[in-house]
Amino acid sequence: MDAAFLHVLGDMLMSVGVIIAAIIIYFFPSMWMADPLCTYLFSIIVFVTTLPIIKNIIVVMMEGAPESIDVVQLKDDIYNECGNDIVDVHDLHVWTISVGKVSMTGHIQSVKPLKTLA
Repeated sequence: MDAAFLHVLGDMLMSVGVIIAAIIIYFFPSMWMADPLCTYLFSIIVFVTTLPIIKNIIVVMMEGAPESIDVVQLKDDIYNECGNDIVDVHDLHVWTISVGKVSMTGHIQSVKPLKTLA
């Protein structure tokens, strides 16, 4: 959705650039370089605004760990939530499956497994 919004915004900015360049060239024909300069300027603006989306895409495709989740704190929270029933937490993995969606797997060894699952 963000990419579609930026695409429309980029098209609008390019159209504004073309109109500005056309006005400049209409009144000052010797300044024909206004058209390529506006095109390059607005292209750079669009490129810079798409960098965060490209970063998010790479993190999702590489199944990167989300920056918002501290895995060590998560492990401690699992221990604290279940009290003395937890013997061990290992192979805890957290990764991004989509923008804003996170997945987690882990092995929990418990003295009372049914109580721990509840």
